[in-house]
Amino acid sequence: MTRLRLVPLPSRSGGRPAPSRAGLEAITAANEARLSDGRVLVLRGAEPPDLPELQAMHARCSDETLHGRYLAGPRPPSRRLCLQLLRTEVALVVLSPADSVVALGNLAWDDEQDAVGEAAVLVEDGWQGRGLGTVLLRHLVGAGRLAGLDEVVAVATSRGTWMERGLGRLGPTLNQRTPFGETVVRLALAPHHLALLAGPITAVPRTRVSGTGRGPGR
Repeated sequence: MTRLRLVPLPSRSGGRPAPSRAGLEAITAANEARLSDGRVLVLRGAEPPDLPELQAMHARCSDETLHGRYLAGPRPPSRRLCLQLLRTEVALVVLSPADSVVALGNLAWDDEQDAVGEAAVLVEDGWQGRGLGTVLLRHLVGAGRLAGLDEVVAVATSRGTWMERGLGRLGPTLNQRTPFGETVVRLALAPHHLALLAGPITAVPRTRVSGTGRGPGR
C-alpha cells in the first residue's frame, strides 16, 4: 500500500479479510464534479499518463497547501511518489476546462488494519473554496463502501476542519487528537463497526515515511 501520511494511525486489532474491489469501476469511470459556483468539471480515474499534469499541479500549489496535504515541508513530492499516488487502490483526478489536473483524491487500503482505507485529498489553491474537495471525498467514501470497507480514516491538521465536517456529513465519525496536534477522523461504513470506533486506542510513535495523509480541499 502507498503510505498517504507521515503520522501513523492509532493501531487496532483486526482479522477481517482484504476488501473486495468489485464495483470500483463505477466510481473511477468518467463522471462530473459539480462545484458550488455551478461549474462542472470532469472527474475520472487517474492514469499513469497523468503524471506530468499531476507534477505541474503540485508546482502550482502554495507551501501551505502542500504542508496541509503531506504534513511535511513545502517541497513537492518526488516523481516516484507522484507515480505511487496515481496507483493507489482508488485514485481520482479532476480536470479543469483546459484539461489540467487541479485536484487529486486517493483511497488506499491500510495493510496494518483490516478492512480500513485511508482517504486523502489535494486541491490546487485556485480551485479551493468551491466544494471540490468535498466532491472528491464523497466519491472516495463511496468507493470504500463498494469495496466492503468497515472504516475510512483521514488525518487532518488544525486547519483541516473541512475534512472533519465533510466526513461527518457522510456517516458517524470519531475524531481523535494525536500528540502532535493532528486529528485522526474515523468514519464508520459498516453498521456493526460503530461500536469499534469507541474501542481502546494504542498510540504509536511518529515516523517519517514516503507519503502522507489529508489535504486541503474545501
